[in-house]
Amino acid sequence: MTWHLTYLLAWLAAMTFAAFFVRVCIAVAPRWGYVDKPKNEAHKNHRQATPVMGGAGMLCGWLSALFCGFLAIQLFPNLLPAEQREVLPGIASVLKRLAVLACGAIVVTFLGMCDDRKAMKAGPKFLCQALVAAATVACGLKFSFLHAIPGANWILSALWIMTVMNALNFFDNMDGLAAGATALAAFFLLFVAALRGQNFVALLSALTGGAATGFLFWNAPPARIFMGDGGSHFLGYLLSCCCILTTYYIPHENPTPAPILIPLFALGVPLFDAVAVVIIRLRLGVPIYIGDNRHISHRFVNLGLTRPQAVLAVLLLCFIVGVTGLTLLWLPPAGSLLAIALVAAVFAVISIIQFYVVENKHESQ
Repeated sequence: MTWHLTYLLAWLAAMTFAAFFVRVCIAVAPRWGYVDKPKNEAHKNHRQATPVMGGAGMLCGWLSALFCGFLAIQLFPNLLPAEQREVLPGIASVLKRLAVLACGAIVVTFLGMCDDRKAMKAGPKFLCQALVAAATVACGLKFSFLHAIPGANWILSALWIMTVMNALNFFDNMDGLAAGATALAAFFLLFVAALRGQNFVALLSALTGGAATGFLFWNAPPARIFMGDGGSHFLGYLLSCCCILTTYYIPHENPTPAPILIPLFALGVPLFDAVAVVIIRLRLGVPIYIGDNRHISHRFVNLGLTRPQAVLAVLLLCFIVGVTGLTLLWLPPAGSLLAIALVAAVFAVISIIQFYVVENKHESQ
């Protein structure tokens, strides 16, 4: 069994477990008060009360797949091919990082679920996010390319974790959108980690993508469950950590340092959408943390697309930007500049739609 098959099995295992636990959450959420009611907030346009415990289901699926993988390694090590048995002694070296990731994922999911159950004020919520991000970085999960500036890697890593969590939270505005974008980003990170021989990171990316895919079984339009803040925090936290752990630039293999931009490309559309929406809200003088219908997906609906079509269009943009980012691994300087220019043009088109398309008269103000 090659590593590529192992990644596929990890993805499928997480997907299967997540699909099962999300289905359980659909049943128990109403009893526990985790229901998102129509018009509960101005920007929420779903037609009926919907369970909002997707984060718990994905977390349970992710943990179950992780546990089963370790159990299989302990019970049946001889079934592994020689190339995989060789890395077994190194598992102990990643247990600390894995424990940090698991604890962080549990904490941020619980934080998001608290907000789903009863809306938290923005200040305490951001403070809790900052504490989790700081603890994650303090345990050693941080970027390593800014050695020249003391403390820069620490600060950048903590800000990155918080930014991705909140960007994915903003992006969770239509059925299937945030989970679909996560699955694509996880695949891109899996691809790079596999090329670099970073088996641990590749497996983490596969598990993350699998959990998001399993959730999509129940979140595809018309959604039977929402991921809520618990789900967006869970996926955002794991994605941000996978980005931090992946090695992108190797001097003797890459013609330019451009591959360090790959995380920005993999998550480019959600990040850009979050920045655009924040700018729009600041221009309008409204709080940046109050949801609205001014995201790129809503703009596509205003242009005449159905909501599923709008989601597909945005996911295609995510795919285009992400695949373009992968080319940075091999392109020479001129090619890298062209790839960056292409992505800049995509974001320019998104900006035109975001800032200059006339808003639908029914859009919430």
